[in-house]
Amino acid sequence: MQNILIITPNEGPAPLQSVAARLAKAGYSVARAALDSEERGGGTDAMCQAFDGRPPDLMLADLSRTGDMLPMRHASRMLRLAWGDEMPMPARLVLMQPGHLGAPGWEAHADDFVLPPYSEDEMMSRIRLLLFRKRHVDASDTLKLGEVTLDLSSGRVYDVAGQDGGLTPREFDLLRFLAVHRGKFFARDRLLDMVWGVDFDGGERTVDIHIRRLRAKLPSTLGDLIETRRGIGYGLLSA
Repeated sequence: MQNILIITPNEGPAPLQSVAARLAKAGYSVARAALDSEERGGGTDAMCQAFDGRPPDLMLADLSRTGDMLPMRHASRMLRLAWGDEMPMPARLVLMQPGHLGAPGWEAHADDFVLPPYSEDEMMSRIRLLLFRKRHVDASDTLKLGEVTLDLSSGRVYDVAGQDGGLTPREFDLLRFLAVHRGKFFARDRLLDMVWGVDFDGGERTVDIHIRRLRAKLPSTLGDLIETRRGIGYGLLSA
């Protein structure tokens, strides 16, 4: 059974009420958290109990009545409180307003989104698609990158001889992000948002340290492709 966490800004009527019932009827395990509740810790406990201690596979968030992405930051903080900093981020489907699309960095908070009018059938279809993609990645996907292979299901990197590259979970996440966006360059603050999360308290120096460690641990032919461009940021060269 797959776990779906529904995030709503308050206790009032919301577009996701009937969707929650449909998800439960379809066989999903569903829990709800109201992010403006004064008792966020209690919400975390209830969420863990609903999922028997397992983290959610998908987070369905209602931002239809909010002006920014702040509830998603609260949601990320709540997930870390419940399951630790190294938990894989669940797939995220967000009910947004057109105005949200103009907010800088909103892509860091959503894997997919729905705009009004909010169709239940569309939400159900997007949920199934996101969960299908997540199962596919978790089950078997690998990413070939020069002399190394990224095992996306285990979070490990292997060389041509099958030896583990010894990357920490955060180093792996950074390498995967650069590999998926190969040829593009990102400023330090952008990498912190996309890899560490928008609520990370550390400074931009953290990125420099992890880039240096990646270059040291990877084969030189690959490490040399992680380039620093002054005034732009870091990126992985295409060739």
